[in-house]
Amino acid sequence: MYMVYLSIYLDEEKTPEQIMQEEQIKAKIEGLENEVEEAKTAFEMKNLALDRMQLSAALKNNLEKIDTKTSLLMDDMKHVLELNKLIMTSQQESWDLEEKLLDIRKKRLPELKQASESKLLEIQTEKNKQKDDLDNMENSDKIKAIRQNLQREIQITTVIQNVFQNLLLGSKANWAENPALKKTVLQLEKNLTMI
Repeated sequence: MYMVYLSIYLDEEKTPEQIMQEEQIKAKIEGLENEVEEAKTAFEMKNLALDRMQLSAALKNNLEKIDTKTSLLMDDMKHVLELNKLIMTSQQESWDLEEKLLDIRKKRLPELKQASESKLLEIQTEKNKQKDDLDNMENSDKIKAIRQNLQREIQITTVIQNVFQNLLLGSKANWAENPALKKTVLQLEKNLTMI
């Protein structure tokens, strides 16, 4: 996912500072959304646990009033209450672990931001360097001299090809029947300026 954002940002020619600001805003938004969701979930779980405990307590009180012979039902209710307490304890431990994980992520976030900033700067610098190198290479005197030499050699080779073709045609040799001459004549038809 990070590389997709990276390629999109590089195509748009944004500065690394703009990219990092956008990334920070997105990270903060995601963090806040996660916190809101966690708070909602925690609230709902606590409400459910409270409802279970209140129901169990109400049933216990009613059963104590009705009859003492319902000890089996009372034992079950006590067991349900113990399970509710165990659930609450487990949920609290889970929330504590999630909070620790969130703290660790918050501590690592600046390191990751710094690493991504440095990578973006490296990429931008390398991209600019390559662009400058390409511009310098195209404008260098060596490249111009090589192109001129290549053009001159192409012209000389074209003249030699034409002379050789005219020699074959002037000799009135039947080049179409001789496979070696046929191959040579067909190669001479190639246009060197298209290379």
